[in-house]
Amino acid sequence: MTREFSIQRRLLLSGAALLAVVSLFMFLVVRWYAHDAAEEAFDRVLGAAALSIADTVSIQEGEATVDLPHSAFAILGTSRLNRIFYRVVAPDGTLITGSPILGLEVPHGTGPGLRFFPSTHRGAPVRIAAAARYHTDAADGGWVDVLVAETREARDQLGLQLTVNAALPAIALALLAFLLIWLAVRQAFVPLRAVEADLRQRTASDLRPVAGPVPHEVSALVSALNEFMERLDSVLVGLKGVTADAAHQLRTPLTAMRALSELSLESAPEGRHREIMRRIHANSVSATILANQILSDATTLHSLETRLRENLDMRQVIRDALQRLQTEGSYPDLGGALQLELPQEPVIVEGEPTSLREMVRNLIENAQIHAPGTIAVALGQEGEDIVLTVADRGPGIAPEMRERVFERFERAGSSRPGSGLGLPIARNVARAMGGSIGIADREGGGLAITVRLPSSGGNKGGGR
Repeated sequence: MTREFSIQRRLLLSGAALLAVVSLFMFLVVRWYAHDAAEEAFDRVLGAAALSIADTVSIQEGEATVDLPHSAFAILGTSRLNRIFYRVVAPDGTLITGSPILGLEVPHGTGPGLRFFPSTHRGAPVRIAAAARYHTDAADGGWVDVLVAETREARDQLGLQLTVNAALPAIALALLAFLLIWLAVRQAFVPLRAVEADLRQRTASDLRPVAGPVPHEVSALVSALNEFMERLDSVLVGLKGVTADAAHQLRTPLTAMRALSELSLESAPEGRHREIMRRIHANSVSATILANQILSDATTLHSLETRLRENLDMRQVIRDALQRLQTEGSYPDLGGALQLELPQEPVIVEGEPTSLREMVRNLIENAQIHAPGTIAVALGQEGEDIVLTVADRGPGIAPEMRERVFERFERAGSSRPGSGLGLPIARNVARAMGGSIGIADREGGGLAITVRLPSSGGNKGGGR
């Protein structure tokens, strides 16, 4: 079994994956820039504090003193998250003031420039800024090193905030891009959906080429489909033509055979000869009905393909169907077996006249074949539906067979003549006209076949 897949879903998943990769890359880049910006901002403040302290260092008579400026710590203290540490080292490496263990791994300064180092102080990660000042008052002169450190809480918080502030618009942009991709993909598949809708709305016999605009990428596929339908249509037209011609040519000799068999049966003596004539007559009746319904099937298919619809009075359609049944000679006494209930006002339906007439004809003929006797034909309107009911007093159809009898050449039983085409023809016509057909038990015994067709909106009245 071939597993189905969706091109649209694949395109959307590919687009989503691409956007996810791009978004991840952008997030990493933004994160790196945010971290770098936060480091630079805090390093400037930290460096300024180190320089401020370094400028207050003095050496007098060999003794170093530091006047820690309040402004240096005030600058660093703007963030309550950070903790501040410092260490001032004399040229000979001895501690002047501050934490004795801060930045022991930092090399002693040998120049006036600022230096920055990552480190750890008392188990907490810190950032150290080191500034050195040369003092000639020291023995043989030397560099006094000033180290100022702060913990990283404020830096990390600023980096995270910058990342979030930059990432949220990027995420929104990615979602917007995915939405635009989704809309673009759906819009790209609109012509294909139009082709699908066109093919789904067609009847089984409608093999016209697909004429709608299609994307260039699938034009070859649609062209191949049109060529296939054209070849299939030519084959079906040939088969229908042969079938219709054969049925038409057979009708005259079959009708004559049926008439002769009736005359022979009436005059045949009792016994084997009469039984043989009875079988000949039954077979001729079955052959005549089959030829008529094959011709009716071909006529109906051709009429439905033309799609030339007009507003019709359903009452006149029923009268035309009855007249045709009677003039064909198959049911000359049909009028006396009918209970016809037609409204006084016109019942207008939009449809194709030939196919509607064949539908009514097949329903009445089906009732006459399988349930000889009184047949009730009623026409009315219920809401927006035109309702045609053909009811008989026959044995009916078992519930499990009621759907199968609408299949071609399917019969409820073989005890009576019939071709199994009458009800399938009626259903094809009803569906082609936008209606439906159903089977139900008739009150008091028998069977009732009901056809519902949409009203054209031009009815003046109706009802029984």
